[in-house]
Amino acid sequence: MQAPQEPAPSWADSRIESLSTLAKQQGYEVEREGEQIRVLIPVDGNFHPKRTLLLPSGLVPLSKMAQALRSDSGSRVTVVGHSDSDGSHELNQSLSMERAQAVASVLRLGGIERHRMHLIGMADNAPRADNSSYTGRKLNRRVEIILTPYQPTSVALADATKP
Repeated sequence: MQAPQEPAPSWADSRIESLSTLAKQQGYEVEREGEQIRVLIPVDGNFHPKRTLLLPSGLVPLSKMAQALRSDSGSRVTVVGHSDSDGSHELNQSLSMERAQAVASVLRLGGIERHRMHLIGMADNAPRADNSSYTGRKLNRRVEIILTPYQPTSVALADATKP
């Protein structure tokens, strides 16, 4: 008589531990919500304070994340830039998208295929903290790498047509 087999771990279960360890080593936070894993990269310390360029100190940790994600063809990578509420909405939209593009460029150079990536600039539309304090604004200035299960369109369409 065979023992019942353990169910296979979910997509997120199979990735969360190694990603959390790597992210924490790089000074990033990790959050999980269902089958979504979110890596939070603070702007302070990783980006030039007055521009949207990554600092050299921000490139190495991000390159390590790219190396880890490169071989994971089962993950979709969404890069989301955020800003605080200082300045006009148009300026914040531009800043958030430029930050997302800077992170995505490093991920692309690290070998992540373009078809697995999506970029979003959120401006100040999704704050994590109160924008009325320095600490809150600092927390709101971030880039998130959101990982979700990836299915190429052709596979998804084929599955949708099955009875």
